[in-house]
Amino acid sequence: MAVQEGEVILDVQNLQTWFLSGKHQETRLRAVDGLSYQVHKGEFVAVVGESGSGKSVSALSVMGLVPYPPGLIVGGKVLFHGKDLLQATDEEMQAIRGEKIAMVFQEPSTALNPVVTVGKQIAEALRIHNPGMSKKEAMAKAAGLLGEVGIPNPEVRARQYPFELSGGMQQRAMIAMAVSCGPELLVADEPTTALDVTVQAQVLDLLDRLRKKLGMAVVLITHNLGVVARYADSVKVVYGGKAVETGPTDAVFEEPCHPYTLGLLRAVPRLDLPRGYGLHPIVGEPPDMSKVPEESCAFAARCRYATDGCREGRPPMEEVGEGHYCACFHKGETLEERRALP
Repeated sequence: MAVQEGEVILDVQNLQTWFLSGKHQETRLRAVDGLSYQVHKGEFVAVVGESGSGKSVSALSVMGLVPYPPGLIVGGKVLFHGKDLLQATDEEMQAIRGEKIAMVFQEPSTALNPVVTVGKQIAEALRIHNPGMSKKEAMAKAAGLLGEVGIPNPEVRARQYPFELSGGMQQRAMIAMAVSCGPELLVADEPTTALDVTVQAQVLDLLDRLRKKLGMAVVLITHNLGVVARYADSVKVVYGGKAVETGPTDAVFEEPCHPYTLGLLRAVPRLDLPRGYGLHPIVGEPPDMSKVPEESCAFAARCRYATDGCREGRPPMEEVGEGHYCACFHKGETLEERRALP
């Protein structure tokens, strides 16, 4: 895939989100620790990393939904069309959420209100951003949206409660609600986690189809590299709360320059290799972000190439190809290892 061109609609710059605990808030867990990335109009972006890397917290930070206490955004900027959302008032963010930026949460059964019908929940979102719309018009629109996302008998389903829908249908209903006001940007936080493989593919195909139809950008938070390979225009690999490698999906997959990216790729089962080849998991555990020194590489404790320089200084993000960037002192060794592998 080529380097994405066009208008930058979201520009995350050095985002820092901490969680504070202790009697005097002396313990600081740096969940997001200087994360930066951009999203272009109509682009499908994948943010990849294992559990605890800061992916979901970064999405909540963009939406202004980090709970305080204990969460606190302590630095950085989140520019949407040049406006810093971190400086927006609650009223401004309420107007932006849903109409300009929407979010699909990881677990629809907890995101949907269990005592309100699915149709009413979608209709409520519609009427908030369209005050002149009547209840009847909103319910008709809600049913139409349910049909558009592939739910059979949408008029009947609109009158049902979330528990009467399967997990896949609940997630489709969440997507219908998210796109109801035609947002420019949709943030999807691991939207297929609780779904079986067949339904996962259907939901992701739906997201991609809606992206193309509505011209919106999608930021997909995921740990599934197979999803990234199929759908994403670009990928942002996150570790220890910051991006360690970013670029066009093909470039990152074919020539990964960060040891963590290579480790993620090697941990994926491949059908084109002999049965005895096996998997190659990343050794060690994710870092405790309350203890990692600020001026060091968070991956150093798990990296085979780590030296004293990695533990004493944080590598800068440097360009390694067209639109392809990596933050590692050992980019050359990693790339050589990748080229030697099948």
